[in-house]
Amino acid sequence: MCTYSLRMTDGEKKLLQDYADTQGISMADALKRAFFNMLEDEYDIKAADEAYAEYLRDPETISMAEMKKKYDL
Repeated sequence: MCTYSLRMTDGEKKLLQDYADTQGISMADALKRAFFNMLEDEYDIKAADEAYAEYLRDPETISMAEMKKKYDL
């Protein structure tokens, strides 16, 4: 495991500590949670953008019933 140092204002620290306290977690866990949630959101946005671009290239869609029939589900 590694350790990082982070500089923040007293106001930022208080905000982080207050959030961590309301969640019942440490400040480190609050930062990790926020960071990984942000990464997940960015990944989801990228996947959605790619899916939309694919749809724009070929806007043909099929229903869920057709999809189930096609793949014998």
